Amino acid sequence: MLNFNFKDKNLKIVQKFWIFLIVSAVIIVAGLVDTFFVRHMNLGVEFEGGVSIDVNVSGVAVESGKIEEEVISWLKGGNEKKDVFEVDGTVQKSGVGLKTLTFRISSSKKDANGKVVNLNVEGADNKLEIVHTSDYIKDSENGLPAHLREVFGEKAVIDVETQVISESQANVTVRRAFIAVGVAVAVILVYIALRFNLLAGVSAIVALIHDVLIMVAFTTIFQLPVNMTFIAAIITIVGYSINATIVVFDRIRELHVLPSNIEKTDVEIANEAITGTLSRSILTTLTTLVMIVILAIFGSTAIRDFALPIIFGLLAGAYSSVLLSAPLWVKLRKLFKQENKKPVKKIKKIKEQAKA
Repeated sequence: MLNFNFKDKNLKIVQKFWIFLIVSAVIIVAGLVDTFFVRHMNLGVEFEGGVSIDVNVSGVAVESGKIEEEVISWLKGGNEKKDVFEVDGTVQKSGVGLKTLTFRISSSKKDANGKVVNLNVEGADNKLEIVHTSDYIKDSENGLPAHLREVFGEKAVIDVETQVISESQANVTVRRAFIAVGVAVAVILVYIALRFNLLAGVSAIVALIHDVLIMVAFTTIFQLPVNMTFIAAIITIVGYSINATIVVFDRIRELHVLPSNIEKTDVEIANEAITGTLSRSILTTLTTLVMIVILAIFGSTAIRDFALPIIFGLLAGAYSSVLLSAPLWVKLRKLFKQENKKPVKKIKKIKEQAKA
């Protein structure tokens, strides 16, 4: 049987703060370098602009893998215009029986001559070229439906729907995503500051930013799609992680007011709070992690795109809540000269009052 009782163990977490911080910094820096200078994030059409294409083939027996192969082949130059579109590597399945496949293409293409064409420019009729591209893709006579009908036969019922996300719409989505995360963080800061104190709030927010950066790092490293599902995963982790952090700070507050702890330093109190809540943090993380891992393994593509960032965030949240937030609080208390150093006379007075 696993033993998760750490209450009587002197783990000296606070004293090892810089080691834990360096480990996180290495991961974050590697992820940010990959994000901005190497491969960049795998942005979905919600953030980059482009066309979302839903394809459903029914009426004949056909494997979804064959549909995916034919659609990608057509988009990458198999069409009569010889246009080459950049296709998002993630194909999502949805609908009844997961028969609807969703493809995403970026807002640029290479024409038959190999020239890169920006689809966000206006055509002769004042419509964006991306709109004309969308119309061509779903054109039943010359577009993708015609190609699929030719491949799977006239008995096949082909349904192709497109959704255009322009550059301006993508910019609005990005702005709203940042606002959503920013509002969540600001509300949490106010809540922690009111419930505990401002330095605890700052420590908690730094821990949350750490969790988000870790999620971004691993999302870029594994080239997971960054879309509104990813933003939902970030907000989910922010809520989950702050709950674990609050448990630690609650324990710190309880220990601070105990008469038996009046001579203890912030380091001792923080270490005791961490070890006292460590088993709870490990067990809650493990139980949640088991369910999310199962979803990631057996879920659809859309579920997997949500579950994988959650897994990274859960591990980062457990790490920051236990190993970073309370030690950072201790460092901030020392920096702003609020650490627990009571005058000897005051300690004697408190002891006398406690005995009385």
